[in-house]
Amino acid sequence: MRRDTQKRPHMERALFVVGKQNAGKSTLLRQMFVDRRLGTDGAIPEASRIKPVALSPERCLVIRCASPHERKETLRRFFDKVERDMERVSDQFWRFNYACALQPEAENKMPDLITICKKFDAKFAPERIRVILIDPRQDGRPGSRLAQSDVDELRSLSVEMAIIDAHRSTPRYEYSNGIFLADFFDFA
Repeated sequence: MRRDTQKRPHMERALFVVGKQNAGKSTLLRQMFVDRRLGTDGAIPEASRIKPVALSPERCLVIRCASPHERKETLRRFFDKVERDMERVSDQFWRFNYACALQPEAENKMPDLITICKKFDAKFAPERIRVILIDPRQDGRPGSRLAQSDVDELRSLSVEMAIIDAHRSTPRYEYSNGIFLADFFDFA
């Protein structure tokens, strides 16, 4: 139920899964659906476009698997899409959670991760931002690393950080990363 005085939902949490192209960002984001708390039967969606997920009667999660860097979007276009997602769910939900794929460095028209986090925080004021770096990548090659000064700057913004091993050599544990990511959106 949306509050009448609220123009858009409140941004609760933002999760950024970070790696270069083909590191496994969208695979990890889709793997969150093995966690039945996301209202699924445990099946992983194949599509890169995923419908908003109801986490509770007032809370939703929107997942964007395609990196704005790879889509050659500007920061403004990226933020406009987040705003549109918020508007689309505003009649049903008043708490908004967001997960998306990002690249660590400035590329095409998008800035680097630090700039995105700063401006995202300034624009949407989420309660929490978590950055997940992929290392190693899903193909086993080394993933993206941040300089210590970048890590320090993100920490100064109160950004939570973790590194995930996305290498898919062990089928038995293939989906454990998805459950780890989904835990960020468990409000129980």
